[in-house]
Amino acid sequence: MDGWTWLTETIPIGEQDAVPMSYLAALHHLSCRKMRLEVERARKAGILICSSDRGYFMPETEAEIRDYVSRTKARIKTGGQCLAPFLREIKRAEGQRT
Repeated sequence: MDGWTWLTETIPIGEQDAVPMSYLAALHHLSCRKMRLEVERARKAGILICSSDRGYFMPETEAEIRDYVSRTKARIKTGGQCLAPFLREIKRAEGQRT
């Protein structure tokens, strides 16, 4: 976790104190896009950084972790549903080429 101290020490603990991405980005002199990528990298490295409509936060309770997992699973499901028509179109187009 030592490599992520610069990030984890600036993200508050608990959803009630969550901070927006724009705040984190400005604090670390990064664009919002680059800050999102850093959060993604930290998560992939095993750092538990939650997010909600309120912003980013380190989980304080198991309930906050469960809420984050539930919201993320719902986004993945919706994303898959939105992607399905595109995948069908690709399959249809490939079938016409053969």
